Amino acid sequence: MNYISKVLPCSACVLLLALATHLGAEDADHIKDLTQGDPYYYTSDQAVAKDDGQAKLVGAGRPATTHSKIPHLPVFSGYMNTNYTYRFVNVIEQTMTMIGEGKHGLWRVQDNGTIREYRKQDAQGLKDGADLFDEGNMATIESDYASYLPEESWGGYKHPHQRVAEDGHLNFIDVPLHHPKYKGKYSDHVAIDLPHFYCTMSANQYPYARKAIDYAFSQPGAGQVGPLGKRAGLDVNELYTKVLRVDLFPDARAWVNVGGEDESSVDWQPVDISKTNAEFYLIERPFFNEPYLFITAVFDNSDNQDFQYVRPSGDYYEHIKAVGQDVKTEVTYEPRFHLENGEIAVAKGLPLYGVHHPDRAAFGGGGACPLKGGDWSNYPKTTGAAGWPTNYEEITPLCDGVLVDIKFFANLDGESWNNPNKYLANAGHGVQELQYTIQPGEYGVYTDPYNTERGEKNPHAGDLGGEITLKYPTVEEPVMPAQ
Repeated sequence: MNYISKVLPCSACVLLLALATHLGAEDADHIKDLTQGDPYYYTSDQAVAKDDGQAKLVGAGRPATTHSKIPHLPVFSGYMNTNYTYRFVNVIEQTMTMIGEGKHGLWRVQDNGTIREYRKQDAQGLKDGADLFDEGNMATIESDYASYLPEESWGGYKHPHQRVAEDGHLNFIDVPLHHPKYKGKYSDHVAIDLPHFYCTMSANQYPYARKAIDYAFSQPGAGQVGPLGKRAGLDVNELYTKVLRVDLFPDARAWVNVGGEDESSVDWQPVDISKTNAEFYLIERPFFNEPYLFITAVFDNSDNQDFQYVRPSGDYYEHIKAVGQDVKTEVTYEPRFHLENGEIAVAKGLPLYGVHHPDRAAFGGGGACPLKGGDWSNYPKTTGAAGWPTNYEEITPLCDGVLVDIKFFANLDGESWNNPNKYLANAGHGVQELQYTIQPGEYGVYTDPYNTERGEKNPHAGDLGGEITLKYPTVEEPVMPAQ
C-alpha cells in the first residue's frame, strides 16, 4: 500500500484503506450500496391491494409503474474521494449528477497516437528491436500483449525502465492506432491533435460509486464522444475503457489562471465556452493497470490553433500525413482562452501539485507539479511526469492553470429534457389518442358571493361527461433503462 500511495496522480492518494481505518468492515460494506441492492427501494414499503381501485392502474402488489403506465426508473447513489475530498454521484430519472467541490485543479495531457500494450504474465513476448509491423510478429502481438490486464491488477503495469525484461523480451510495446492489430478500427480516425485537461476523481476500482457508475456507463447516453473528444482520442477504447459526456450545471464554470502582477499572484477567470469550445467527460482509464475515474475537459478555440499539435515524428505522424490530414506541428506551451469578460488570456500553470494541497510532503506525496507530460511512473521523484506513457512529454501539464467546478450532469438516455415530446403522458400507453375516464358532472359553477351577487359566470365551467379524449402530437416510447 505504501507503493500505491506514492504513484497515484493528481489528488488520487486516498485508497480503500482510508475508509477501512475509520470504519469497521461491516460498515464499509454497508455504504458500498446505499440502496441495499434494491434500486427501486422507494417503493419497497408500498403494496397495492387487489380491491384497491388503483390496482386497475398499476396492478396489485408493489407498483412498477405510474398511473400513466410509465415504468419506474432505478435510483443509484454513490460517492468517491481523493485526499478526503468527496464527490457524490446520483442517478435519478435516467439523469446522472456528479457534484463535488468547486474549482478543482486540472492537468493537461495529450495522447500521441499509440496504445501501450503490456506483456501478459508468463507470455514470451517480442524480442527487443522487433518490428511491430512485421507480419511474422502479428500472432505474438495479438496473443501476448494487451492494453489492460484486469486479472493482473497493479502487477500488470511496468515502469519505463522495465521496458526490456531480463530475458531480453519486451515488457511493453507502443502500437500505433493504424496497426493491423486493431483491424482498421482507427485507420480513418481524425488526427489526435488536441490535449485534454484531467484530474482524478476516485480511488482505484471506485467501490463506493461502482453501482451508480456501472449503471451510468451501461446506458445509451454513454460512449457518445463529441468532435473535440475524438480529436483528443477519448474514443480509443483501449485507452479510455468507459466514457460518459457530461455538461456543467448552469452556474458551474471552467476557470483559467490569468496570473497577476508577479509570478506568485494567481487569478482564475471563467472561460467563455461559446468562443473557446469545450467538451467535458467522465472517463475510466486504467492507471498502473487499475481502473480509475477521471473528469476531463477538451478545449479548442474558434479563432486560433493554440491547443492543436501533433509531434512531427514517428509512425503515427507518417500515417497522418499519408491519409492527407493537415496538422499543426509546433507546441503552444501556454494556450489562450476566451474569457467571459470578453478578454483573451493565456493559461498560467503553477509549479505546485495543486492549490488544494498545501503540504503533500507531509505524507511523501511530493507537492511539486511534474512540469512535463508522459508516464507518472515513480513520482514524486523528479523523473515522474503528469499522466500516462502514451502522452507527449512536450505537452506540459500547466498544473492548476485550469480549474473546473465538479458540478455535472448527463442524460443517460442520450436525449435532452428540452425535447417537447419527451415524458408525455401517452408514452406508457403507446397510443396517440388517449382516453381519460372521469367522474361526470357540472364543474366550475361559482359559489363565492362576490361572483354570484354580481351575476358573474365562470367562462371555463362545463358539464363534463364520463370520458375525455386527448390527441397527442406524437407517440414516443417512455424513458426506460437499458437492460
